[in-house]
Amino acid sequence: MKKWQMVSANVTALVMVGGLLAGCGTSTNSASGTTPTPASQSIPSGQTITVWSWATGPQLSDMEKFANAWAKKHGDTVKVVDQSHNANGFQFFATAARTGKGPDVVFGMPHDNNGAFAQEGLMSKVPSGLIQNSDYASSVIDAVTINGTEYSVPVSVQTTALFYNKNEISTPPTTWLQFSSDANKYGFGYAQHNLYYNFALIGGMGGYVFKDNNGTLDPKDIGLANAGAIQAYTLMYNMDHKYHWMTPSENGNIAQTKFQNNSIGMFISGPWEIPNMNQSGVKYGIAPWPSLPKGHSATPFLGVITSFVSASSHNQAADWSLVKAVSNVSAQQLYFQNAQEIPALTSVQQSSAVQSNPYFKAFADQVQNAIPMPNIPQMQAVWTAMTVLPNIIDGKVSPQQGAQDFVANIKKGILITG
Repeated sequence: MKKWQMVSANVTALVMVGGLLAGCGTSTNSASGTTPTPASQSIPSGQTITVWSWATGPQLSDMEKFANAWAKKHGDTVKVVDQSHNANGFQFFATAARTGKGPDVVFGMPHDNNGAFAQEGLMSKVPSGLIQNSDYASSVIDAVTINGTEYSVPVSVQTTALFYNKNEISTPPTTWLQFSSDANKYGFGYAQHNLYYNFALIGGMGGYVFKDNNGTLDPKDIGLANAGAIQAYTLMYNMDHKYHWMTPSENGNIAQTKFQNNSIGMFISGPWEIPNMNQSGVKYGIAPWPSLPKGHSATPFLGVITSFVSASSHNQAADWSLVKAVSNVSAQQLYFQNAQEIPALTSVQQSSAVQSNPYFKAFADQVQNAIPMPNIPQMQAVWTAMTVLPNIIDGKVSPQQGAQDFVANIKKGILITG
């Protein structure tokens, strides 16, 4: 994943290590966090609020405009610091927050880091009534919920969809039968060794990473070796050995290059690929994933970019008011307009600006069937264990044996890191 896994998965490992160290430190925050000041409480003026942003470019500039307008209205000062190029990544926040030297507000953080931070007590709970859950897809709210508690506010979303060559495919496939026919004629590729992309098949066929028990993910209940997951691994194997759409050595970079060179007609990726595709000169379209065999809906992973308040901040009421201001309807509309960030709010996703855009409409529509990447620290063990996937695709192990190996390696990884 060019924009997601390289950031979130690797950083989660660092945060997990930090969490183990912090457990022996002097932090007084518990995993439940300090009860934040209700959003409705009056906000004293004259405060200085520091925001660390991992969003950059046009979105950072737009966020600063909203932050400064909020500060002027409330008689406060907002200092925005661009952390997007910080060599220490998101771990920099965790390290600073443990010592009380971090920011008041964080902006632009992928949701799958939230679990590790919340576990350490570094995040405040979202005050009741600050946002309306019904304004978002349920999957978006699930992404920012840890053990039944919401810790951050959704700003934008990302998922994957089907890129197709419009010179070859005038109407994108919506069923597996149509997709198979097009793939046989025009070719298909994706990052087949990567769980981020494969989960659309695994989840769609009934597999899961960690069991979701009413908003609480259970790392002891792993669904990557159940009957549905094995069916997905079998399909992944068949894509190479039965349908011959790819070879076992083919990865995401190869598939992308083939699509941009007009060698294949379809390719799976995310919205971060759009600038590259525009430069390639390929006449392309984007559509939601087609249905899977037996009519199952594909369930690609969902990533949510969030904003939250540090538990150590002394300006809780003001902080949350600011978070709301930089993630409201107007803000998300501008982030889409200037930075092409897909809005998290359903109303903005359904706005004419998004729905009339042939590229981003597909991703906004795909959110309805997307599954949030697990946000608990144990997910790092899953990313590490996915090295078994190439063995399944190559036929070195059967789908059944590969499934058992996958789960066994995850359990080992969780024991080692947790």
